[in-house]
Amino acid sequence: MESVLIFQENVKPSSPTPLHLQNYKLSMLDQIVPPSLVPVVLYFSSPENNSSYTTDSLKHSLSLILTRFYPITGRFSEDGLSVDCNDQGVPFSVVKITGRLSDLLKNPDPQLAKRLVPREVTVDEKLGVNGNLAMIQVNHFDIADGITIGYFLNAWAATARLSGEPVCPNFISQSLFPQKEDMSNQTNFVESVLKKGKSSMHRYVFAASAIRQLKAKSNIECPTRVEVVLVLLWKCFMVASISDGKQASLISQPVNMRRRAQPPFPSDCFGNLLGLTAASVGLNVPNENKKEFGHLVKEIRDAINTIDHHYVNKMLGEEGFLGCIGNLQSPMTKILEAVDVLLVTSWCNLGMYNVDFGWGKPIWLTRCDAANNSESIPYINFVLLMDTRFGDGIEAWVILDENYMKVFDNVEELQTYASIDPSPLD
Repeated sequence: MESVLIFQENVKPSSPTPLHLQNYKLSMLDQIVPPSLVPVVLYFSSPENNSSYTTDSLKHSLSLILTRFYPITGRFSEDGLSVDCNDQGVPFSVVKITGRLSDLLKNPDPQLAKRLVPREVTVDEKLGVNGNLAMIQVNHFDIADGITIGYFLNAWAATARLSGEPVCPNFISQSLFPQKEDMSNQTNFVESVLKKGKSSMHRYVFAASAIRQLKAKSNIECPTRVEVVLVLLWKCFMVASISDGKQASLISQPVNMRRRAQPPFPSDCFGNLLGLTAASVGLNVPNENKKEFGHLVKEIRDAINTIDHHYVNKMLGEEGFLGCIGNLQSPMTKILEAVDVLLVTSWCNLGMYNVDFGWGKPIWLTRCDAANNSESIPYINFVLLMDTRFGDGIEAWVILDENYMKVFDNVEELQTYASIDPSPLD
């Protein structure tokens, strides 16, 4: 399989950003999030239209939607506290790929996305179309969370289809959570707990039938599919931790605060509106009940429920920094005290499989950096959960220390409920 770059250009907004919007200040919550790219790959079946029409449609609709998501087209200021929304645009590339998408996805390997992309092209979004790979790079997604990314992709797709009312994100997070200029030195502890090292990545798929069995096993009222999959992965991580002589394990995940405020924030709020949770367990405690499946589901649920309207209210306004530090104190104390930390983020229910540019919804979506021993994966002991194609299962992309992965992968319980690297076409 070969890939050839056909062309690459910057797509700019179809109209200039007004002068009063050309400086986008980061919110306090944006400042806390460690800088990172979000390399999402969406695979589509071949459209009926020819590839040149498809490319033109993508470029034109992208230029239109960028007028509304204008911070994406800018560049960070020197002090890192704002984005200069100067309409520099986003890189857009078209790459010719030999072979058929269906053949590539029959037995996908973790490095498939990287093999599809020429090394000289750095990209974060890729849309496979009729043997071509149309790609855009959105440089500054550290000013937006996964909810915003899903919203942007669906808004772009709706614009391409000429469907519905124009979409415009809500930028109120800047005023709700005003930035603090001297905050960086006081919040770099968030990044300090992220572990780096030589990694190994595997993809585990939990079918709907397996998730039903896990829910029944939990003995908890109305467990969610995310909760039960997280607990199983956490238990497997504990096995690896114990084999390495660790004494305690912790699972931490960000939670969407939009729905937890009173009244709820609009779902189209742009930015990072996330609260951090933490649940922990001792690995050498004599009471084995604390490591039982149902108990761990409750631990995760209780941690998530700490993100409520009281949590949100503490961080609002000019004094929100103190509330933010207070909110972070409990989970960060647990994280710093824990010997082993598993970081988790969920992209389930973000609507990414609803992205339709006019030739159907995606067959599959992945991360581009999902590759074994890849230098582009900055952190290890990390799990990304995503929906399966029809929304009833879960794909878990697990990136661990390579020695941990050898143990993790052989846990019998994981092998019972999950398939490793199956075809997304099944």
